[in-house]
Amino acid sequence: MNDEPESDTMDTDYVLSSGDPDPDTPHGTDWPKELRISFDAREIRLWQGKGHGLGGASYGFDEFDLSEWEAFLHDCDAEWLVELLSPRGSLADLSETEFLEAVTERGTLVTENH
Repeated sequence: MNDEPESDTMDTDYVLSSGDPDPDTPHGTDWPKELRISFDAREIRLWQGKGHGLGGASYGFDEFDLSEWEAFLHDCDAEWLVELLSPRGSLADLSETEFLEAVTERGTLVTENH
């Protein structure tokens, strides 16, 4: 039984992901890579691998260090996000509207609600 109170609101994750260069391999620690940004939760989630090799990390907008994850964002075809964040002090300085404008200029946006 879950004692957590149910929320009346849903969080939206914006999902950016890489392709999988070896889809026939069931387990791996490096690919695919997935970047999820939730402005509702004020978190960025970085996952990579599949099967038993799946791992990841979550960071609050204020604690996300762009320089540490720049190559990961590149692998997710999110160089544009690096350019968007570089002049800002942190991800917390980026509005959801600015993010949506930038991402929709580059193609389809995948969202998931939780």
